[in-house]
Amino acid sequence: KWELAHATLSKGLVEEIDAQLNEWGLSGSEKDITFLIMKGLSFKEIANIRTTNEHTVRQQAATIYRKSGLEGRSQLTAFFLEDLLSPRS
Repeated sequence: KWELAHATLSKGLVEEIDAQLNEWGLSGSEKDITFLIMKGLSFKEIANIRTTNEHTVRQQAATIYRKSGLEGRSQLTAFFLEDLLSPRS
């Protein structure tokens, strides 16, 4: 039961995040990097996965932050998680 609920929620969340990334005007590559950043991977890990160099990933991340108007990985992740993780009453 959990797996089905998780899959449905995850798909919807990814679609909503993707829509926001489109609104920011991110390229396909920038969107891929955004998801990897939000998963907590380092720039070096992202570079290894994408078979590129770390400098390129850093430049793409800077472009993501500029296009989104956010200041870094913490703000980027918080942008999407803030409303989902409201404190318990």
